[in-house]
Amino acid sequence: TSLYQSLRASGLSNHVAWRVSFAIVPAPVLIFVAVLTLIYGTDHPAGKWSERHTIPATEMEIEQGHDDHDDRDEKLDEKEVDEKGVRGTSVAVHPVQKIASIDVAVNKRLTIQTAFKILASPVTWLPALAYLTTFGVELAIDSQMSNVLFGLYSKKIPGFNQTTAGYYTSIFGFLNLVTRPLGGYVADLLYRSFGTRGKKIWTLLCGLIMGAALIGGGFYIENHHTPTKSPSLATIMGIFSLAAIFSEF
Repeated sequence: TSLYQSLRASGLSNHVAWRVSFAIVPAPVLIFVAVLTLIYGTDHPAGKWSERHTIPATEMEIEQGHDDHDDRDEKLDEKEVDEKGVRGTSVAVHPVQKIASIDVAVNKRLTIQTAFKILASPVTWLPALAYLTTFGVELAIDSQMSNVLFGLYSKKIPGFNQTTAGYYTSIFGFLNLVTRPLGGYVADLLYRSFGTRGKKIWTLLCGLIMGAALIGGGFYIENHHTPTKSPSLATIMGIFSLAAIFSEF
């Protein structure tokens, strides 16, 4: 916010200062993270993309007669090919641990038929809808709460300007530093004890608490916002922080 204000003070218009602020701070951070991911990240849970067929799920599929090994993008190293044109290989048989089908993913060639099957499955849309109603809610709070606070307190609290409202709103973003790792840790604990069902119940519980907090916060503001009085700033921040915490879990 202070960067935006300094750009405005230098003579830039509202929309130009806003765009320049994004180019100065978030854009370099995103590029830096992308470079780190490119250097240290993996192409696949099994490691290299060329080794994607070594995961247990694929071995299980091959055992059942569904060989989806696609080596069109894997080239033989000429140095490893002997004079007869055959690369020396060794075969090792390892027992495959039977894992629930919901816990594994199998690489298959993408066809039009497979694509339509994926799009027609409700399981495909559940993560998107869950993301829309969790992180989407947080983005809505982050983008609009400063306007709400400014409208409520700019004339009631001396010195409460847009910058102050922005500082209060930034709290919801900083909560991610704690709530996201903590939410993942809690989900892992529940998974070890109760499996996938435990994570489902935890997700539903977080959604219900988040929704109840948002509805309660809306009613609180509506019932306490009058020409003669304003709702408590601490109460508003507490209610919507609770909603943000459980949306980030």
